[in-house]
Amino acid sequence: MQIRAVRDGDAAAICPLLADLGYPSDEAAVRVRLANLDRAGGYACLVAEEGERLLGLVLLAQAWMIEMDGMQVRIVALVVDENARGRGIGVALMDEAERWARAQGATALQLNSGTHRPEAHAFYRQRGYSNNGLRFYKKIGDGK
Repeated sequence: MQIRAVRDGDAAAICPLLADLGYPSDEAAVRVRLANLDRAGGYACLVAEEGERLLGLVLLAQAWMIEMDGMQVRIVALVVDENARGRGIGVALMDEAERWARAQGATALQLNSGTHRPEAHAFYRQRGYSNNGLRFYKKIGDGK
């Protein structure tokens, strides 16, 4: 297994990972999203690949705060194929995420996790993350 940067041709293989995460998406939409991330800058999308198969993905975003010094990195998405969990893929993706964040000069990493994912919460705690807040969400448009 190797961790590498996402490629243009990965969109189709990313779709089942996003569905595992609870966000069903089609290939065309994923292609547009990847292009938007690339154009925006300050993001890294890393995938775990074994042979020709993508087993996981982590999306990282640089985040500057008004309330504190330094740049932080948000882990926007982390997913491992449900049939490949327990093999260290999530650990490898998180290790690479931390390396990337340090290389960007980040002072911390932060993430959100749905309340319906207690196994993910345990994973993050094992990795040194603490729960220090709640996430609130309000949809204000369709994004098109």
